[in-house]
Amino acid sequence: MNTKNTISTREERSTGREPEVHVAPLADVHETPEAFVVQLDMPGTTREGIAVTIERGELTVRGTVQPYHADGSSLIYRELRPATYLRVFTIGKDVDAASVDAAYEHGVLTLKLLKREEVKPKEIVVR
Repeated sequence: MNTKNTISTREERSTGREPEVHVAPLADVHETPEAFVVQLDMPGTTREGIAVTIERGELTVRGTVQPYHADGSSLIYRELRPATYLRVFTIGKDVDAASVDAAYEHGVLTLKLLKREEVKPKEIVVR
């Protein structure tokens, strides 16, 4: 078997490097009385490889994926390439940008965006 990479893309041939791949992670968004919960499927990254920002009414999620490479092995063919997760959500003024919680477990990033106090439902007591 020829171990030399004989298959390349046009970008690889013109620049000599692998093309950057952007992937939009699949997402579910739930609303509770207290918060919006966003879950993004981001396998292959780490907590350190994820960046979450809120700026000008947009929630931006980025993550990097590096393919697995066993130590001491020689790569003879690659389809799994380094990739960047990128997803942008428009958020309303209901979100308290200073009160966002993020957790990453088993390839799923969960963001809890708390609502501002003035937009949370309030119970009115009838006398």
